Amino acid sequence: MGLITNIFQTDLIKGLSLTIKNFFVKPVTQRYPEERWVMPERFRGAQILKRHEDGKERCVGCGLCGEICPSDAISIETSEGLDHEKQIDFYEIDLGLCIYCGFCQEVCPVNAIFLGSEYELSVTDPGRLKVSKEQMLEKGDDPRYDKL
Repeated sequence: MGLITNIFQTDLIKGLSLTIKNFFVKPVTQRYPEERWVMPERFRGAQILKRHEDGKERCVGCGLCGEICPSDAISIETSEGLDHEKQIDFYEIDLGLCIYCGFCQEVCPVNAIFLGSEYELSVTDPGRLKVSKEQMLEKGDDPRYDKL
């Protein structure tokens, strides 16, 4: 069998026939950035924080998102503020550690944190992957996320 394969070069002929068959098929390459990827409805991208309609942030500083995070990507520090309510002193998510599991969104009792549709997160400095509360609130103010 090996002698026949060597004489007639059947493997080469099989490979060339596959190439010729697919030569006239239209390519599926997208011309990025002119053509953008259409994300599925349930895509989970970078986190955003939402505000109430009156402009006050929804997050109450309970810390459940930081507790449930399996990769320990969420850091939150609170203190007692006015009227004995929790005040958020520090809130940060490290997108380099985040596995985008959605647990933070599921556990939030006030629906403050959501996984958005941002997927272009490449940076040259890993320190820029740490996102503060203010940056997430700014993303949440984007009209694209009004339906959340």
